[in-house]
Amino acid sequence: MTLVHYPFTQAHVYSNLSFFVNHVLMLFIVPIFIFISGYLMDDWSSFKAFFFAKIDGLIKPLVGFLLSITVLNIIKYSMTADTISLHGIISPVNALLLVVVFGNLGFVNYALWFVAALFWGLLALKGGVIIWGIKKPLKYVLLAVFVLLLGILNSTSVTAYCVAYVPVFFTFLGLGYGFKKWSERYFNGISFFYSNIMFVFPILFGIVWFVLNKFKLRTDLDVFNFHFNYHYLLLLALLGMFSVFLLCRYLEKIPLLNTALVQCSHASFFILGFHVFILDVYKLAFDLKGYHPLTHVVLFILNIVVCYVIYRSAAQTPFIRMLFTPLKRIAFIQSERKLLTHKLMYRLIPKEVLAFKEIQSQDFSDKNTFNAT
Repeated sequence: MTLVHYPFTQAHVYSNLSFFVNHVLMLFIVPIFIFISGYLMDDWSSFKAFFFAKIDGLIKPLVGFLLSITVLNIIKYSMTADTISLHGIISPVNALLLVVVFGNLGFVNYALWFVAALFWGLLALKGGVIIWGIKKPLKYVLLAVFVLLLGILNSTSVTAYCVAYVPVFFTFLGLGYGFKKWSERYFNGISFFYSNIMFVFPILFGIVWFVLNKFKLRTDLDVFNFHFNYHYLLLLALLGMFSVFLLCRYLEKIPLLNTALVQCSHASFFILGFHVFILDVYKLAFDLKGYHPLTHVVLFILNIVVCYVIYRSAAQTPFIRMLFTPLKRIAFIQSERKLLTHKLMYRLIPKEVLAFKEIQSQDFSDKNTFNAT
């Protein structure tokens, strides 16, 4: 996903790489992330609990990225401008305000659109699953309304806060969720990915892709720009995704590469959030449109490494990690616990986001210990 944002993949500096990225990878690199999110979606939580969990896991870090990138843009301006002006310093803050007013994340970081769209798509899928579990005949009435709303969103041109992406995200999320249910029932879950059936997908992908290009049909699936349809591009995306899953069977057998990719998956949110800013810094110091293959490879790898370092630093820094990490995953230190059990924070954070009983009991125990002492 990060590679497509580099100028040399768009300017045909490396013709083969540019063709591969724009006419092959683009068919499934965004859909595969959505598909996996649907595959991993839980069944057991209520809609309210699910909603607050996604606020905690997606929207809260999104706000953290917007704020931190705004600060970084101010620092970048202060270090690179020939003459520092008040307007230049305030400009990143104005961009942040424009995000709030117009709902366009591109004013600060265009890559973050994916987070907002994923949030809405997951809510839609969770709502659809809950409606499906309702007893007849109310279920069919609500499903009809639900499908109608998706159809309206699919035909709208309003992109504020990425709501217009709900139908396409719902499609891939639903396919991921549905495939999980199907594989659990017939293939014992993930064992499907290790079956011989997987070898069919790259063969079919190659055949379908060749036929479509032979007849000059579009193969430019681009979710961000709404270049998408619900027939052959959807089929091609699915074939490409499962071809990647097959490839992963062999990549995981290479210890060093497997470790690197697992660590990148842990830091994927931070790679998404910060790689564009780092790329903007690169543009100030390096030629990204000329033919410099070694430099470009080093810069690409360095970008990922820097994002990973930021992730590790943020995950280990008290209070900062509370902004970027779901609260349920944090082993709080005493000062963080005191903040969360403060009267204002207690009212602000929903119980569905945080296991308050554990914190309260620990806090109560601490108070008893203090009183006893």
